[in-house]
Amino acid sequence: MAGTTGGEKLEPRDEFREEIVGRQHQGEAALVQGDVRPRLAMWSHTDPVSLFAAVGPTKTGWAELEPTFHAVASRLSAGRDVRYELVAFDVSEDVAWTAGIARFVVSMDGRPPEAMAIRLTHAYRREDGDWKVVHEHSDFQPANHAPAAG
Repeated sequence: MAGTTGGEKLEPRDEFREEIVGRQHQGEAALVQGDVRPRLAMWSHTDPVSLFAAVGPTKTGWAELEPTFHAVASRLSAGRDVRYELVAFDVSEDVAWTAGIARFVVSMDGRPPEAMAIRLTHAYRREDGDWKVVHEHSDFQPANHAPAAG
């Protein structure tokens, strides 16, 4: 389904960016509140899928990923001030990738809320016309990293 802006049809690359940035923000905003459902909906449930997580171990296969996502969500609460910044991306007919930074305030394991920045790289596969995440690599952004100018 093609997106539009003011009645004009978006190019496939712009359509992908618009869809993914919204879904990524929604998924992260829910996750830092302990709600895993939007994240589960973003992901392919069809193997191969893989996760190299900032919080948690490396996992492969949906049977390993789903319980990992639930476990991570159970550690998070009181999330707020969520921002997702798309840094770079590309898309072809059925495969795409994104690199971005999720910034938020969250309580982890009952500790006082603190600001965090997680770098996220995702690979996507188109399944039945919908973009689904098939791989995530995430890590904590170094504290001394200054945002790019521009």
